Amino acid sequence: MTRMKLVGVLMAGLALAACGGDDDGGDDGSTGGGDLDGKQLGSLTAADSEALCQDLAASVTVTKEDLCEVAGAYSALGGADCEATTAECMSQPEQPSEGVECSSAGFTGCTATVAEYKACMTAQVNTLKAISCTSPPDTSGEQPAACAPLNDKCPEVLGTGGEGA
Repeated sequence: MTRMKLVGVLMAGLALAACGGDDDGGDDGSTGGGDLDGKQLGSLTAADSEALCQDLAASVTVTKEDLCEVAGAYSALGGADCEATTAECMSQPEQPSEGVECSSAGFTGCTATVAEYKACMTAQVNTLKAISCTSPPDTSGEQPAACAPLNDKCPEVLGTGGEGA
């Protein structure tokens, strides 16, 4: 169950990182994502939340290879061959990422800052990208250290509120 919670949190981070379009490739802050770093999540408007999403989408990328390596590594936990599962995944056609939307679930009343949220999401994606057949996933359920402020202030954002340890 702990492993599934970790996978859920990582997938939530991926969903956020994958949201938005790629029409704004610049990092001039014009979307407002970087300008929001000091704001609390609970005070974000819908436009602010979309700007945050766009900022994360521009700065965090997850490739098909990353996702296939994760699939292979997790299948190996169940006794399957990691390399074979990864290769099978890579041979499948790309799936469109349509329908992925930004979510501000749990932001209401949250006192964590945008910067704390971005640090956590980036750390989660980096943790996910580090998983491979030679570097199996950590099944302890521990979140990256960068997520501690967000988890302490707004556990509902990470889906850890009220579930116990």
